[in-house]
Amino acid sequence: MLAADKPFLRFVREERVFCAALAHLLMEAGPNLSTFLDIVNSRLSPDRRLSTRGMEDAEIYLEFSYLRDDWYELRRKNDEKRTRILSLFARIPSLAALSSAGFPQEIAEFNGRFMGKRGLMITKDIVYPGQWTTGALEGLAQDFGLGGEGFRDLCRFKWAFNIKPDLVALLPGSRPLCVEAKLESRLASYPVGAQECARFDRVVGPRRRVGQIELQQFMFEKLLDTPCQPVVIGARAFEQDVAIGDDHGVTPFVGWAEIFARLDLRSSIPFVRRLLSENEILPRQQPRSAAGRTRLQSG
Repeated sequence: MLAADKPFLRFVREERVFCAALAHLLMEAGPNLSTFLDIVNSRLSPDRRLSTRGMEDAEIYLEFSYLRDDWYELRRKNDEKRTRILSLFARIPSLAALSSAGFPQEIAEFNGRFMGKRGLMITKDIVYPGQWTTGALEGLAQDFGLGGEGFRDLCRFKWAFNIKPDLVALLPGSRPLCVEAKLESRLASYPVGAQECARFDRVVGPRRRVGQIELQQFMFEKLLDTPCQPVVIGARAFEQDVAIGDDHGVTPFVGWAEIFARLDLRSSIPFVRRLLSENEILPRQQPRSAAGRTRLQSG
């Protein structure tokens, strides 16, 4: 064990640790996944509530990297990569014209349209869309008359290949549940770097920057063809946590305290129970019932 004044589990502040603990609890056989969905559903309108049937067939993923792994594992040939990009363009109204634009057949020239001069030096493989540059995308939008919205969607396309939602539950008979887990940090927005921000604001406007939840919704709805239900888990609600997404659905916020107070921890190793009861950064609430108190503290 580490030699420290007190156990690390008491002062660890990495939100991935708590997200991993949540994933562990949701993957266990028993009521935890249904209980978690009940908590989320209590924040949703009746038409958006998630089914709790068939939970034995649910899939739980940490750091959901579908687009990256699809690209590197299933699209190994350049023809497949080219087709993949063009077929995804066709799903986005502002970019649909690019799906039949007749891009260069030479790999370097193709890459150059999306990366600029740096792309021209890559001659053997079509570049992963997450490596495209906003400068080249601005030029592409201008050349094809896509306007500010087309440039914005090209940026969202690029950024979507780089994001990995913290936790995703694929649920039988329901839209995927996409969890953004926060402890002390706020929700992010795109672009990030100063140069990218300046270019984006000049073309689109600073009030049109892309929020983290919006980008997740774009990835699921447009690129994966499966609209998701986003939810934010955190220590406290932020103004952005009720942001309006592409489908005009309000993103619910759930506190860590409520979730961990209601989940059954009895089959977990003592570390999980100690982490959730002794950590000094994680907010907690008094369980509403004696049964809940037993679940949280039993060891």
